[in-house]
Amino acid sequence: MSEKAVRGFVCELLAVFYQKGWVAGTGGGICASLGRGLFLMAPTGVHKERVAPSDLFVVDSMNGKVVSPSKNRALRLSECGTIFCELIRKRKAGSVMHSHALSAVLAADRARPLDQLEIRGFEMLKGLRGESNDAVHMVPVINNRPKEAELLGEITRVVDTPKFQRAHCILVRDHGAYIWGEDIWETKRHAEVYHFLFEAVLARAQASRMRKI
Repeated sequence: MSEKAVRGFVCELLAVFYQKGWVAGTGGGICASLGRGLFLMAPTGVHKERVAPSDLFVVDSMNGKVVSPSKNRALRLSECGTIFCELIRKRKAGSVMHSHALSAVLAADRARPLDQLEIRGFEMLKGLRGESNDAVHMVPVINNRPKEAELLGEITRVVDTPKFQRAHCILVRDHGAYIWGEDIWETKRHAEVYHFLFEAVLARAQASRMRKI
């Protein structure tokens, strides 16, 4: 894809994610590779469904520096940028999205007091690269911090943890999730699959509670 096409697709996905309630209230974000270690990243503090292609920043993922700023000088780079760069380097991600979906927040609650959410028994697990429908998929769960960048230490710890090597997602308690893929299309698929799984885990738990009443 050309840079123009990637810019357009990033903005299209932000609008779709907004409609799904994953990036409401100016929260959330996304990045996508342009090749050669350069990534397009969305701005922070803006309504994501209204982000234009020219609003995006170009960032060098190796050092986190802005190579080309947004054409709108009033905009600032997403506070997710540091974490995006870490996932790009550690997991060779070609795209990362940050979700503030309610289902992600409530799914993280299901993990307490453990540091992982185990997902099993769903056909949709096959939508995650490397998984099958009979897999026990372990998603790491970390605690939230006042500032996004303060999550970096915990992000690094869990992506280096062997039991989470098949995960393409990190849940942040009371906050949301980071979801990635090898390119922007896989990130889109993984985002859709993980959000379905979060909702399915919650619905199954609710049904189990109702049967016990």
